[in-house]
Amino acid sequence: TKANKYSVRLGNSDPLLIKTFIIFLNHVYGVDKKDLKFGLQIFSSMDKNKSLAYWTKCLCVNKDQFYKVIVTPSKKRGTYRVRNIEGVVTVYFNNVKLRNEINDALKKTVEDISILY
Repeated sequence: TKANKYSVRLGNSDPLLIKTFIIFLNHVYGVDKKDLKFGLQIFSSMDKNKSLAYWTKCLCVNKDQFYKVIVTPSKKRGTYRVRNIEGVVTVYFNNVKLRNEINDALKKTVEDISILY
């Protein structure tokens, strides 16, 4: 996220994207998976325990690494035709220096790419 100036964050419902981000943090920046925190947001129509169990198993992390699950009231009609049954996970690593380093690297990459066009 660019909005929070104190941590590195990525939120998504795609397990492959979340796993890839965790691998990226570990291999490129040496962040240990044990040092990560996670947020889980689900709709009230979802089973909190099932969703939490799914993500802990999928990401091979401890349940204690999760903040309190955020439950959003389900509405009968919405903009999403198909909702992810497991919710949205956000990966958190609270480190200002790393957050700035990643943002700077992204800005440089965008500048380098824009030169090509």
